[in-house]
Amino acid sequence: MTARPCLLFAAALLALPGLAGAKSWSGSAELGLAIASGNADSETLNGKFRFKREMERWFYTLEAAALRAESNDALSANRYEAGSKFGYRFSEKAYSFGALRHEDDDFAAFRWQTVFSGGFGYAFFDREDLSLMVEAGPGLRRVQPVDRWVGQPPVAEAVPAETDTVLRGTLAYSQRLGANTTLGNDLLVESGGGSAFLKNDLGLTVKMTERLALKAAYQVRHSTEVPETLKKTDTLFTTNLVLGF
Repeated sequence: MTARPCLLFAAALLALPGLAGAKSWSGSAELGLAIASGNADSETLNGKFRFKREMERWFYTLEAAALRAESNDALSANRYEAGSKFGYRFSEKAYSFGALRHEDDDFAAFRWQTVFSGGFGYAFFDREDLSLMVEAGPGLRRVQPVDRWVGQPPVAEAVPAETDTVLRGTLAYSQRLGANTTLGNDLLVESGGGSAFLKNDLGLTVKMTERLALKAAYQVRHSTEVPETLKKTDTLFTTNLVLGF
C-alpha cells in the first residue's frame, strides 16, 4: 500500500477542527489501520467521514468512505465511496430530499456506479437518545458492470455502462444504550432493472472523551445479480478511532 491514502486521511483529520468551527455543522470521522509484517505482510486502511449542516428548514450532508488492503504486495480490496444529500423539512417529522451516491470498487460486480435519487423521508423519532428515520423515492442509476474476473490477482472485464431506474429506500436507527455507548444501524436498498443492491452498517460506539470514541462496526453488502465467478455478499468488520464534533 502506498503512503498517499494514509497521508490524505491524516490531513483530513487535522482539518476537521477547523471545519467544526462553522456554526451549524456537525459530523464525525473514522480511521482504522492494521499493518502486519514478517512471514506474511499485510496492510489495511479504512476511513469514513460525515458532515451535516442543519438550518431552519434546509439540511445538507456530505459523506465519504474508503477501504484499501494489500496482502504480500497483492491488492485485495480497493473501494472508494462519496455521497451527498440535501433536504427540506415540511414539519418536525416530514421532509423531502435529493441524494447523490458514487462508488468505485475493484472487487465487486461493477467497476463503478452512480445513483441520483429523490423522495420523501419521515422521522418517527428524532431525539438525542433515540432516532429512527426512513426514506423512499425513485432514482436513476448509472453502472458499469463486470462480466467476470480473470487471472490472479483478478482482473475485471467490464461491459458497457448501463442506465436504469431504481427505487431507493433507507432506514437509519440510533439509540443511546448508556452515558457513553450508542448503537446505530443504517440500511440502504436500491432496486431496479432486475437487480438490487443492499448495504447495511451496524455499529457500536463507545465515547472515551467528549470528542474521541472507539467504534466496532459490521457491514454487509449484497448484490442480487453478479457474474458466476463472484459472490453475492461481502462482509467487513472494523474497529476504528472516531473523532466527533
